[in-house]
Amino acid sequence: MTAPVSHPALTTAICHLEHRCWQALCASGPSLIPLLSKNPVMIFPGDILLTANSSPTLHEMLQSPEYRPWKSYKLSHDEVIPLGRDAALIYYRVEAVRDDTVFRALCCSAWVKEGTGEGTSDEEWKMASHQQTLI
Repeated sequence: MTAPVSHPALTTAICHLEHRCWQALCASGPSLIPLLSKNPVMIFPGDILLTANSSPTLHEMLQSPEYRPWKSYKLSHDEVIPLGRDAALIYYRVEAVRDDTVFRALCCSAWVKEGTGEGTSDEEWKMASHQQTLI
């Protein structure tokens, strides 16, 4: 069996972006929107599936007055796997606090490069999918 190929720059970039997402969610729901792809899919515990076309949509939920920011979070055991040149997957454990309730989950996010054209300098990493599994 061959050892996995290391991609330190990709790992650093995707881990940083995942932290930016959690930091955004600690500030406000709308803070997350600039980090999302054009058609994001979010799957949460409790049979919650949010997309650009769900009812409510992901954007509506993030901008809702009912959105409650996280108080704090801690990621651990994170690993990044390249999915080609313009996509990557990160998985990790999270422990987050909201309203004095501790939330523990295994999480997985898919990131893709989006921009006006392939290989252009305006391409940015955007979160295309995120899923949480309670532990």
